[in-house]
Amino acid sequence: MNLATLMACATCHLALTEQRDGQRITYRHPVGDDAHPVIPVHADRLQQVFNRCHTCTGAPPVWNYRTGLIAIVAVEGGTVQTYNDQWHVCYRCAQLIEADDSEALTAHCAGLMHWLPGSDEYTILNTLHRGIVLGREGRTLLTTTDWPAARITADMLPKVRDRLTGLLRGPATLPAPFNDLALRRSLAGQLDLAPLYWINHEFTDPVQAVSEEQPTARITDDLVPSPAGLLAWPTPVGDPQRLAAVSWTPQADGWHVVGYRSIGHAVEDDLMPPLRHEIGWLTPVHAEHIARRTALDGRHPPRPARHHLAPDQPADGRRSSDRPTQGSRQGVRTQQTPGTRRPNRMHQTARHHRVAGTYRTDGHPHARQTGLPVLGLRPRTPTAVRPRPEPSQDNRHSSVPQG
Repeated sequence: MNLATLMACATCHLALTEQRDGQRITYRHPVGDDAHPVIPVHADRLQQVFNRCHTCTGAPPVWNYRTGLIAIVAVEGGTVQTYNDQWHVCYRCAQLIEADDSEALTAHCAGLMHWLPGSDEYTILNTLHRGIVLGREGRTLLTTTDWPAARITADMLPKVRDRLTGLLRGPATLPAPFNDLALRRSLAGQLDLAPLYWINHEFTDPVQAVSEEQPTARITDDLVPSPAGLLAWPTPVGDPQRLAAVSWTPQADGWHVVGYRSIGHAVEDDLMPPLRHEIGWLTPVHAEHIARRTALDGRHPPRPARHHLAPDQPADGRRSSDRPTQGSRQGVRTQQTPGTRRPNRMHQTARHHRVAGTYRTDGHPHARQTGLPVLGLRPRTPTAVRPRPEPSQDNRHSSVPQG
């Protein structure tokens, strides 16, 4: 399922709101009905699409607020203006809505439009904002916004994973196909214990060049480096370049595979810490169940990850003669949790960096990692992983990288 498809009107190029009723989807113009009928098309087919906050029009939207259908009646003229029941809202405006402060919301938005208090425009806008704040029924995280990409480094991965599992366990509603509570909790629990893989810069650019030309390969257990995992690139890959990370977790007869888009420096500096705490760095944009021995070609959405996991796998599922065995997978640098041992084998070229996590006494992985490879090195033998002293409770989560 694709969670990143943004629909826009082919006539006015405005991003559309979406109303689901079972299998039926209805698209509407933002804010209010326009003078022309909606002609929904994929936004990628249009050169320019206006996708901004419905309340201030000044920033990309983060949340979709649901209300009843809002209408404003002019007392003197008796005219009725009907608005929407879906509101795409940026992070700053969402903070004001969550604070139940419609006056501050109107002051912020009217200031951007240079509308003075007491004017007709200001009064109508305040009435609309009161309807949104008082009538909101819930909100859903938007996964269709084309965020500036984050630059993910290996030492960020434990914190990135920690925020992702927090989002999955948290109260935020995700897009309907991905919002099953049991599925979210299961995915979070498995990612808590999964190894982390970071692809260095040297092998990120070639992925972009060759991934679409890869031959068909059948996905089997011996192709994945671990039963579950989270793999990330320093910069997005794919076409278009939106894929920042991929996770895989075991399910009956296969894996649950999720692709993620990254969120870079998307809001003002004062809003970055709460955004990182509430949402993190990754939002899901693709999710599906892949059964064992499924044939995947270079056009499949998670194809960049397949380039690292099965670069030379033939379609019949047999191992290529020059393919390394599971114990010495090409380009995989493995760091084991302290106390475990593994044969000292590694390919000369470091394509993946596997990041080991530390664990608290309650069994949950801590955001800090135990030991990271020196990026860019090509050691002949794996470096030993030594646990660092546990931080105190006071400063354990004190730093929040700004991505």
